[in-house]
Amino acid sequence: MKNGLVEWKGVKVETLRRLGISLLTALVIFLFCIFAPPQTELFDKIGMELAVLAIALFLCRFPIGTYLMVNLFLIFPAAGSILKLYDRFPGYDRVVHYISGLLLGAIGIYLIEWIFKRLSLPHEPFVVILFGGFFSFAGAGFWEIIEFLTDCILHMGVQHGNTDTMGDIVAGYLGSVSFQLFKCFEYRKYFSRERIRNFFKGQPASPDGDPSSAAAQGISAEHETATAER
Repeated sequence: MKNGLVEWKGVKVETLRRLGISLLTALVIFLFCIFAPPQTELFDKIGMELAVLAIALFLCRFPIGTYLMVNLFLIFPAAGSILKLYDRFPGYDRVVHYISGLLLGAIGIYLIEWIFKRLSLPHEPFVVILFGGFFSFAGAGFWEIIEFLTDCILHMGVQHGNTDTMGDIVAGYLGSVSFQLFKCFEYRKYFSRERIRNFFKGQPASPDGDPSSAAAQGISAEHETATAER
């Protein structure tokens, strides 16, 4: 009973944190709307507030850190659309797409790790990194499809030609590649010749199926060695 009460309180605190993050994000976007230039479309204002709601619904099960980062990221495209920073600063759009590639890579990796855990499958770093990269690539392309459909149906003028579209996709891909390189560095202990060979042979990354345990043992051994040297 006591453990159940503690768990319920933890869930309640987590929910309140997410609610606070969403409300703060919505408030910042509302302030953008107040100081928006006259030419800002009502669709941009309402659309960004609805994006806060969509994040709250679809990312409610994600870690609080990811939830916070996505909400913080939303402020950048909101400022670009509502305050017209896309028009004032030509490179602003590229930066936003680059950051989106980073976040989509993180979301993709969270999803594949959740699937591994849900299905009790061996945690394979190669699959994790590849899935995160392809998920981010797909997200970058899918977003451009949404912009294309928006222009075709609502005539919003979101896309500005083939060069603009391809530049956005490339920026998103570069963000994804940057994140995958970071994950490769994080998993560098697993990228030995033996592990690569075992991967293509269909063998798990570690005897217990979870490379994190091997990493923990390696870090622990390094710490003990450093302590002994002191």
